[in-house]
Amino acid sequence: MDSISKKLKATLGIILLYPMLLVLSSCMENEFYIEGCPLPAQADATGLAQIFFSPYKNQKYSSSADTVPFNDFRFNIELKILEKERADAGSFPGKALALSCMKTYSISNISNISVILQQPFAGLPIGTDIAYLLESPEGKKLSELREFLEVQVFFSFKLKITPENYSQLKTRTFLFLKDGSRHNLESTSPYLKIS
Repeated sequence: MDSISKKLKATLGIILLYPMLLVLSSCMENEFYIEGCPLPAQADATGLAQIFFSPYKNQKYSSSADTVPFNDFRFNIELKILEKERADAGSFPGKALALSCMKTYSISNISNISVILQQPFAGLPIGTDIAYLLESPEGKKLSELREFLEVQVFFSFKLKITPENYSQLKTRTFLFLKDGSRHNLESTSPYLKIS
């Protein structure tokens, strides 16, 4: 009976000690964290994972068969990335992170991203790069993005041109990397309802 009591006390002690060690280790390594969130991980882009469209309804994103209000429409890009190993990563298992932390990356190998029309749209001819018409929630145009620091793998843009009612945006998106390679994906938006 006495040995069971000792084992139980030891187990409880370990259970209580581990969270304190997590807090202590996060305080000791605070140069790698900002307000409880890890600094952006270093990564390289390796391609385009997908082009998809908002709005998100009924547990899915809009497809080319849908009709969506133009004001709710967003052009979304997801990158494929390869995270680099951190030399400064702590060896203690587990981290006490803020619940609001979103994983961010500093991606240094992207040259630029272009979105080329595959059919005429809003009076623009085939072959037009419309990256200057795609604007992030922060007001930055896709064509202006040259540094990808503290970013997520998902990018969302509002289209800053009004097309004809019920038109579709057919594009090929190009990711250009600094080593000269490029990756591309074709996509067709839902029908855009103006009124």
